[in-house]
Amino acid sequence: MASLLTALLGRVVAKAGDALVSELLRAWGLDKSRRKLERYLAAVQCILLDADAKSRTNPAVLRWMTDLKTAAYQADDVLDDFRYEALRLRADAQIRPRSKARKVLSYFTANSPVVFRLSMSRKMKDALEMIDELVVEMNNFHFIQHAETLSVDNPQTHSQVDESEIVGRQNEKEQVVKMLLDHSDSDTKNNVMVLPIVGMGGIGKTTLAQLVHNDRRMKHHFELVIWACVSDKFVIEEIIRSVIEVTTMNKCDLTQMEALQKKLGEVLGKKRYLLMLDDVWSEDRQKWDDMRSLLCSHAGSGSAIIVTSRSNQVASIMGTLPPHQISLLSEDQSWELFQRNTFGRAVEKQEELISMAKSIVQKCKGLPLAIKTVAALLRSKHHRQWFSFLDSDVWKDDILRTTGIVPALQLSYDHLSSDAQICFSFCAIFPMDSPMNKDMLIQLWMANDFIASETRGQQIFDLLVWRCFLQEVEIQKNPLSGFRNGFDQYIRNDDFMHRPTTCKMHDLMHDLADSVSGNDCSILQESSPHQEILQGSTNASSLQHDVRHLSLDNVSYHTIATMEEVLAPRPRTILVRKSTKTPLDERESLSIGKSKFMSLRALKTISIKINMTNLKHLRYLDCSYSRMSALPEATTILYSLQTLKLFCCANLRRLPEGMRYMSSLRHIFLVGCYRLERMPQGTGQLSSLQTLTNYVIDSDPGRGIDQLKDLDLGGALSLTELRKVHSVENAKQGNMSAKHNLKRLSLSWANRPPYGYEVDTNAEGILEALCPNKRLEVLLLSNYTGAKLSSWMHNSTVLEHLSELCLSSCKNCKDLPPLWQLPSLRYLSLNGLHSLTSICAGNDHTNIGESCISLPPFFPKLEIMIVSDMIKLERWHQEVPGQVPAISFPQLKKLDVSACPMLASMPKTLPLIEDLLVTGANDIPLYHLMNMSVQSNLECKGYIEVGWRLIHLHFSRLGDSNVRLGLRGLRENVEHFEEELSRIPCRFIKVLDITNYDCLFSFELSQVQQNIWDHFGFVEKLSIENCNNIVQWPAVEFRNMNCLRVLNLIDCSNLTGSLPLAISDEENDHLPRLQNLSISCCNNLVEVPKLPASLESLSIRCCPKLVSMPRNLGSVKKLRELSLIRCDALTAFPDGTYGVTALRTLVMEWCPRVETLPEGLLQQLPTLGRLRITGCPNLEEAFSSRGTHWNFVEAIPNRSVGKSMR
Repeated sequence: MASLLTALLGRVVAKAGDALVSELLRAWGLDKSRRKLERYLAAVQCILLDADAKSRTNPAVLRWMTDLKTAAYQADDVLDDFRYEALRLRADAQIRPRSKARKVLSYFTANSPVVFRLSMSRKMKDALEMIDELVVEMNNFHFIQHAETLSVDNPQTHSQVDESEIVGRQNEKEQVVKMLLDHSDSDTKNNVMVLPIVGMGGIGKTTLAQLVHNDRRMKHHFELVIWACVSDKFVIEEIIRSVIEVTTMNKCDLTQMEALQKKLGEVLGKKRYLLMLDDVWSEDRQKWDDMRSLLCSHAGSGSAIIVTSRSNQVASIMGTLPPHQISLLSEDQSWELFQRNTFGRAVEKQEELISMAKSIVQKCKGLPLAIKTVAALLRSKHHRQWFSFLDSDVWKDDILRTTGIVPALQLSYDHLSSDAQICFSFCAIFPMDSPMNKDMLIQLWMANDFIASETRGQQIFDLLVWRCFLQEVEIQKNPLSGFRNGFDQYIRNDDFMHRPTTCKMHDLMHDLADSVSGNDCSILQESSPHQEILQGSTNASSLQHDVRHLSLDNVSYHTIATMEEVLAPRPRTILVRKSTKTPLDERESLSIGKSKFMSLRALKTISIKINMTNLKHLRYLDCSYSRMSALPEATTILYSLQTLKLFCCANLRRLPEGMRYMSSLRHIFLVGCYRLERMPQGTGQLSSLQTLTNYVIDSDPGRGIDQLKDLDLGGALSLTELRKVHSVENAKQGNMSAKHNLKRLSLSWANRPPYGYEVDTNAEGILEALCPNKRLEVLLLSNYTGAKLSSWMHNSTVLEHLSELCLSSCKNCKDLPPLWQLPSLRYLSLNGLHSLTSICAGNDHTNIGESCISLPPFFPKLEIMIVSDMIKLERWHQEVPGQVPAISFPQLKKLDVSACPMLASMPKTLPLIEDLLVTGANDIPLYHLMNMSVQSNLECKGYIEVGWRLIHLHFSRLGDSNVRLGLRGLRENVEHFEEELSRIPCRFIKVLDITNYDCLFSFELSQVQQNIWDHFGFVEKLSIENCNNIVQWPAVEFRNMNCLRVLNLIDCSNLTGSLPLAISDEENDHLPRLQNLSISCCNNLVEVPKLPASLESLSIRCCPKLVSMPRNLGSVKKLRELSLIRCDALTAFPDGTYGVTALRTLVMEWCPRVETLPEGLLQQLPTLGRLRITGCPNLEEAFSSRGTHWNFVEAIPNRSVGKSMR
């Protein structure tokens, strides 16, 4: 608690010294009280470390610290009251009399100033009295002052390890050993190689280093192999002394650096050495530089150093090679390590415990330390007690804290600064394994005064990533990279502009955050309308009363109502998180009008029907996905608001006019607010604004592009309605070239594409005036009405950092600038350029003589390209007399060409192409693809229109590639298709998607159809969707598909499931390797034929006429997962299901006619790891806690029956 209290008191002291606060207090005669508050809190800060130590054994001290936290929060609120009043008075001075904004202000200041000042003075006095009492009590405890943080005691490590007990590190050891041995043979062998091994605490860094140290090849290759534990104190003299002692096996009493370095020279003697520096914490570059110079000066050729650390920053400072990020153990490796430490070698005798034990192992999430310590604990417990460890509270209280898992991880936490510690602990408000938005994190940290600026927030975020508190950092991908997920769909502006960075926490790191945050953070989570899971509490009614930060995940209206009654009197953060895939109910929002919410700093809600007068301290407001048409004018009294998020408020038309007086605003997010008509007047007055994602230009004064002139905007900016910019001079007032922090820019002339082709020359001048800064990375230009693109788009120096470009609905553009020259361009989308005839014009090339037969590389770094709706596009390059261009896309991996009816050629060479999609080209034989090597996916599309035919596929070289072949909507002659298909060697087709292509199916297959299916003998995954010619089970089609492992049948509405007359159920022994079978939305499916013995997973969904399950279900011994959802007519299972001994997951939803399960299946239920039954009334009753079959399901760890869940 000490670290968090230190940070809290530091914030209060800093706030007391804030210029706005101190000025107002001085004017009101309260400056003496303010200075007294500063002195008291500064004195208390000095004794917190000793108080924290004594609180573990003295309950009175613990109560004192709890009261101190409450008093500090109270003082913080009072100081914020004064700061708010100062901001209100400043805004009031700017507002003209009788304006609407002034009426809004009256909501808060209805009382006279004198009464208000007296009230505030009373609050200040009460806060001081409370702290005064605590200071008196503090003196009675006789605490010891600590000027600095106590050092952290890290245990010493050594080089010895029992290799027989190590699991899952052999491959990584071989990688490191190979790297060390290869170093001696490289050109850099005279340099000392430094290889960092990085990972979170307990993951096995030291173990891996020990394995490498003890490898016999190291002893033969290096003349000296030395182990030194560095720990948190990077003292050069101590490290040198340790190296000397380990090497000589004698104690070294030297203390002077000069003597130490001479002795080091004698010991190392220019020998080839391997030095292991274990457990390095220091991020002091100067110390390492000094240490490295000593080590290198005495190193022999080929010497190497291995450094283990929890910090990626250490790795970047010390390493000469990229760090080796040590991996978590796999599921199998985790299980092997667990059973070695729990069951020993006799695991085969403990079958009844396997399922439960594996559930326990899953909680360890691959962390070796957790697995070993939990195994050691369970080994001493009776097996009946193991069930209790699956309970989340028992897991946290009795295992993580008492076994040393959390303490081991807390070593990393103890090395953080106090502001980084409180920022990390706040992460406990996010559910386990959920992605966290980096910008949201930083904004919430600022809203709660944990940090003072985004710069410091970025530093702390990077620090938490470097030190492995946060992991899996990802930036949302460009929408073009989702080649297989809708190249044929319009790519929205917002998809291009909004690219959040997300991260996650390892589950045990989340447990650490939960541990150090105490009761400050809590999560109320419902995974479905009938399932409640509470992290940090058992249910809404037992929420800890001192919760300050609360997350409500998918909670119901009734749960919120219960929670409001027991919530702490002054919560700081409330995040109402609702899945965007489910309808939003504005009832499911908090009654924010209640006075208990007056201390809120951050609020995420789905309803804006809130009383703003009780939210004056709010700094973060997120009303995304709300149905509101206008943000209430009362929002403008939130003078402390820093972040306003209105993502996807599709009905939003207006923002409050008084927003220009909200001087604290730093970030405004309007992504997805498509109906926003105009911006509030005077947006340019928001001098603190750093982010404004969308700006709708209007011709009225105070709403034009000139308002952006002095705003230092960063991130992304989308300018819409540029047609209302009345002149070039007006466009220049936007000052776009001065916005150095802007990374993504969207320029749209109108909300909709122009109807005609009238050229607007004024648009050309305006675009010229909107030249961005050179640091721009993403550019989207849409609905542009000019004929020429600007000169700055011809200048590769201006766009040298541009990596993504989208030109959409620029109907009049006849020529493109030399985009192919852009050095950083990786993603390109050209859509709706109706006047363009070639992508690269002949005059784009300079210094090319008449005899030249090749051009510089076409788009040197381009990886993904989409070309669509280009009705006049004829060629890729404009032919020039005397030249025979050889166009090449050297890095292109994914290409989509659609709706280009006049395109008569394709690039001749695409050496790295992986995915190709070609749609709607009239007469392209694609003979230019003769030398193309397809690495991954090939999808051909055609249309049901006269004159449009199947694209010819001609491949002479596929290398060793695998092809994913997609057949969609083709209505071509099957003989022709067979001929084209024969050009692809059948062994390369591994994945086959057939959608709306009935030509391959019939009651009796023709010889041509059989030949086509024979060509698919190597397919491993097959999906058949919306093929209405399938009536019988396609057993004949499947007869040669011996490699098939995954089969998906989707929306084949005429499929009945019956076998052809010529094949009996006993003869249906095709698909011998099938592991996964999924059937969904087949409305006429009545039965499923005999299942292959190899099947492991069976899923049947939304098949309302299915009456019975396959007769041989009970003999499928490998079946692990069975899922039956919305099979309304299903009544029973076949008898004799004793053979499904491998079953671990059973899901049955909305199968109302199933009354019971067969005896054999009942006997298997206790071994399940997961059971879910809902919408099956008879089964719900039987398996309820009072039902006849409760004993079969009681022990299942992940069990959901009806409204209950464990």
